[in-house]
Amino acid sequence: MEISPYFAPLLPWQATLWRTVCQNYHMQKLPHALLAGGISGIGKHSFVWRLTAWLLCQNKPLDEYKGACGYCSSCLWLKAGTHPDLLVLPPSSRIGEAFEETQIKIDDVRFLQEYSQTKGHGLRLIVLDNAENLTTAGANALLKTLEEPRFGVHLILISSYPSRLLPTIKSRLQTLPLTPIHHLDAKDYLKQNLPSDICHLSDMLLTLAEGAPLEALSLPNMPWFDKRTLWVKTFVALQKKTRAPIAASSYWQTVLSFDDFMTLTRLMLLEVLRIYLGFTGIHQDIDIKTLLQDTPPPSLENLYQLNDELNQMTQAIWQNVQPKLAYDELMVHLADL
Repeated sequence: MEISPYFAPLLPWQATLWRTVCQNYHMQKLPHALLAGGISGIGKHSFVWRLTAWLLCQNKPLDEYKGACGYCSSCLWLKAGTHPDLLVLPPSSRIGEAFEETQIKIDDVRFLQEYSQTKGHGLRLIVLDNAENLTTAGANALLKTLEEPRFGVHLILISSYPSRLLPTIKSRLQTLPLTPIHHLDAKDYLKQNLPSDICHLSDMLLTLAEGAPLEALSLPNMPWFDKRTLWVKTFVALQKKTRAPIAASSYWQTVLSFDDFMTLTRLMLLEVLRIYLGFTGIHQDIDIKTLLQDTPPPSLENLYQLNDELNQMTQAIWQNVQPKLAYDELMVHLADL
């Protein structure tokens, strides 16, 4: 049976932060508004959901590292998804819901304000997930709540892009120091959780994930991960003109979604550039240098131009441009490097 994120074990690199937050709560020094920010895969949500359960728990264990008790009425409400003293916005971010990235609008913030003014059973929590998706009107409305905190009500904002938050909002939040994560702690975590046959790739995975352990752990399961060698072979064929761009496009459309292919292309173009510049490659499980043998290197100017094209294609997909057309265009660009 899958463990609810509310009651999951503490991630090892978060032990010091967890102790600090718990001590602040006991000393009645827990800030009114917190920000859990940072790149994907560092454990922002894991920490926040676990903290949420612990703060609301009516029977906190003496050993704080154990988290919430799991059986008091508050914990049972959390398990049922009906806790009256927890508001999560947007609603799709609630545990057990199918996630859908949506904006947090002014009406959501007005509901939040009304909720914060109603009497609860004790401490009340409001979690704003993907807080960078606050609209300008929503963000301005949220400032009022941050400027006029109500006793017993705590806001926790989660964001993978905290730099997108308004400075006036960030200045009223206390940031949880979820990073840096020590490389050895991250590597030990991967060794304990990766399948034994790929444990030797832990350094590579952490590099690709920019040091984020949970992101690194998820990479081998990504649809594009085992297609990296195939991408290089396609790249070489396009450079040598032994395969037509349209033929390559038709094939890859049956293999990966365009979004996944874009992710793969960005990663592998950087790897190709490293190899051509004489640096050691990151993808140590693939002999890319041999695959690229006798393939003329593209110019740096063309690579930078292609990077701009990739950004434009990403925007075009958001504007409902057909993936087939985007695939065709990308293959042409790869062939013309």
